[in-house]
Amino acid sequence: MDHQSEFKPSRWTIRIKLISIISFIIIFGLSTMILLASSFFKDDSEKRIQETNLQLVDVIGQKVEDEFYSIAYKINNMAIILDQSLRKEQTALLTDLFFKNNEDFIYMAIAEKRGDSLLIKNKIVNETFLKENNLSEETFLQMNSVFGDEFGRSADGATVVLNVSPSCLSPCLGLSIPYGRPGQSQLVLLYMDAANFLKAFQSSGITTTYLINEKADLLAHPDRDAVLAGKSMLEFPIVKSLLESKVDNGQTRYERESEFYLGSYKKMGLAGLGVVSTVKEDDAFLAVYNIQRRNIYILLIILNVSVIIVFFFSRTISAPIIRLVSATKQIEGGDFHVKIRPSTRDEVGVLTNSFIGMAQGLEEREKVKSILGNMIDPTVVQEAMIDMAALKRGSEKQITAFFSDVAGFSTISEQLKSEDLAALLNEYLSAMTIILKQYDGVLDKYIGDAIVGIFNAPVDVDNHPLKAAKASIDMIRKLNDLRAYWTANQLYTEEARVMDARIGLNTGPAKVGFMGTDALASYTMMGDTVNLAARLEAAGKDYGVNILISESTKSRIESELFTRRLDLVRVKGKNEPVQLFELIASHSEVDPIIKESAEAYEKGFELYLKKNFAKAITTLNEAIKIKAQKFGKDKAALMLIERCEEYKESPPASGWDGVFTRTHK
Repeated sequence: MDHQSEFKPSRWTIRIKLISIISFIIIFGLSTMILLASSFFKDDSEKRIQETNLQLVDVIGQKVEDEFYSIAYKINNMAIILDQSLRKEQTALLTDLFFKNNEDFIYMAIAEKRGDSLLIKNKIVNETFLKENNLSEETFLQMNSVFGDEFGRSADGATVVLNVSPSCLSPCLGLSIPYGRPGQSQLVLLYMDAANFLKAFQSSGITTTYLINEKADLLAHPDRDAVLAGKSMLEFPIVKSLLESKVDNGQTRYERESEFYLGSYKKMGLAGLGVVSTVKEDDAFLAVYNIQRRNIYILLIILNVSVIIVFFFSRTISAPIIRLVSATKQIEGGDFHVKIRPSTRDEVGVLTNSFIGMAQGLEEREKVKSILGNMIDPTVVQEAMIDMAALKRGSEKQITAFFSDVAGFSTISEQLKSEDLAALLNEYLSAMTIILKQYDGVLDKYIGDAIVGIFNAPVDVDNHPLKAAKASIDMIRKLNDLRAYWTANQLYTEEARVMDARIGLNTGPAKVGFMGTDALASYTMMGDTVNLAARLEAAGKDYGVNILISESTKSRIESELFTRRLDLVRVKGKNEPVQLFELIASHSEVDPIIKESAEAYEKGFELYLKKNFAKAITTLNEAIKIKAQKFGKDKAALMLIERCEEYKESPPASGWDGVFTRTHK
């Protein structure tokens, strides 16, 4: 029995699946959108409410603080006047004027602290206020006894503000401030009507703002009864946060009696006072919840309409899809000649027609991919197949740019026949390119005998400066092997058998991507990093070295590879000086003579930078002698000696920084 006879159609038909999928997508998508929108709106509303609360407490706090400072200033000045030896009628006149200008002031006294009680030395009373409110002076004398211990702290330098409303039977505040010279234990005491003061704390919309003192006693609140009761606010989490906070203002979200609140507070620099502003979350987010509810209704409407539409039109989809599945399996088997035709002119018909074109395109793509693999770096081809648009857009990446060139290749090419020249060049370029690829480099282009490579683009390469450096060292070794092979087999000309190569490396940011026209472009790199790498390759000729690298590359490889500092130059096209380094070999493979010679050269170069040209020449000659024991001449040292000789004859200017300006590439 084959697998077709075992197959049983599922109850989950295309229609049911489409309805289920569409329903899920709509529910998930709109639900997610509703939740995200509500969340963002809620977060934004919370931030705005908190900011508004914070601004509100800042404004009210500043206003209250200014008011208390003004009151303290007034009663202090009045106390000084009362201490003067004035006639009784003068005192009466000033008292009358004082209370007329400050109608909220009820009782003011100059007191001296005696143990836990206060000794009243002088006092004045707002008789008009007492008559209008059926109060007596005795009430305030009793209050002095009740609150004397608290107000007595002002004799020690503290400013005290208390809610004395329970004793006064109306909204009243008590204020005491230090008075007199230190050590006199004196204070000024004021009882004042808080009715007008409470107006600043009347409810504004959904926000509740109130004032507390350092002991969390309520001083001002929109609820008059709470003020009259002298309620303590210590049980409120936001008040605890205010009292415990080390900063002047703050925001918090807290829960109380199963309800959440958003609150802001501000500490004042007077008497430990604090202003608190709170709002219920349910009130603050009422608009959010209403929008959320309406969005859910819209979701249900859209869902029902979508289900009805999908139910009636799903039948026009299933048959063409079955044919497309069959054609897909045909393509999977490698047969791109599918035998299907569009049966409708709707989207499914367009899909079928596009599928046919896709099959033809896939066939062409396979052909192009095969051809391009032999003409463009396979890594670039692979990335282009994945996302050609991204490569066309280009990007800024940290890369290591590689440039190499054959020294004296023009002379070699003139001496060889075209077929021999092609054979030599192909043998050389093939060997070098294989090494480039072994170290994850990407071939940018060949320019005659020159090779341009990129490390770390278009794909990321770990430790790309080190890989580029190791590839360069291996290329020079491989060229030595090729020269030995050509010599042993008497191939090509004598000049070809001893040909040498120069390499320049530089690490830094560069623009990489396909450059050119829409019709014809190639993957390459551009920028100062690339230009400097090319300059380094060209400069290698002057210094007689195979591999010349920049400081940015050297700093990333010096732990594993041995380099020699050659020069400090200003290359053509750049204003900033560039440190030049010769890349020699790994630390474990470098010859001791080379290492000793390099150390002597670098000492000589340091002397050169310090303008000690005579000693620099001596040290550089030592470097030449050391290298000559086993190796050839040191062209870099000879060039630097020649430069030192010139500076000995014509010393540089006083501001000379040691930078040598190259006038050619």
